[in-house]
Amino acid sequence: MNPAETYDAAPPPTEPFWGWIDAGWFLAALPLCFFASLLAMRSVDGFFGLAMSLAGRTLTLQAFMYVLVFGVLWLILQLRHDLSLWPALHFPISLRRAAGLLPVGCLLALAIAFLGSALNVRDDDNPLLRLLKDPLSTVLVGLFASTLGPAAEEALFRGFLQPLVQKSVGVAAAVVSTSLLFAALHGPQYAWSWRHLLLLLLASSAFGATRARFNSTGASTLVHAAYNLTFFIGYLLQGRTLPAHG
Repeated sequence: MNPAETYDAAPPPTEPFWGWIDAGWFLAALPLCFFASLLAMRSVDGFFGLAMSLAGRTLTLQAFMYVLVFGVLWLILQLRHDLSLWPALHFPISLRRAAGLLPVGCLLALAIAFLGSALNVRDDDNPLLRLLKDPLSTVLVGLFASTLGPAAEEALFRGFLQPLVQKSVGVAAAVVSTSLLFAALHGPQYAWSWRHLLLLLLASSAFGATRARFNSTGASTLVHAAYNLTFFIGYLLQGRTLPAHG
């Protein structure tokens, strides 16, 4: 290879391979995902009738929405950039690292719980609490909050958005800005309690820092899942919800 060829060679693309146009396509697809989820939910309602609890309906609707979100991300990455979803978002993680990160989520939950207690966080009535009215609903919420919920939220916030923002403004600003958005989207769930939202912001920043530290959405997902599961176990042991799990 001569010097001219070396000089003319295009530099390799830097991660993330997607850009703000892709983010725009994603935002444009969200209303379609929402209405498609409602239509799918109507079909499920028609099949089960009144047999489904409020928790069952709510979680089924969320599950449809999350699956469609994964589908939109897959389409964007596959069709526009010829990338596979899982490796592109840095989900794969070794078992050894996973085992080391699970306790981090548990400790984070305990720290947030103690801080919530110091802030005198109250569990005011909100949509989430209204789901926890019977044992089956409680188990469904716990399973959802420690599996599909964290996976979908981390794929969007830490896998797709945070690297994109980080490319423009740096790691710290990306972690904080995506965490602010994460907390804001959970606002209705906690009746817009500023104390709950502050705790969510801190927890989300920890998830974002984990994503940045290990360059792995799988790592932040495991911390998020362990965090939620710790609050769920606390609910079972104490008979009440602990503050600010997302």
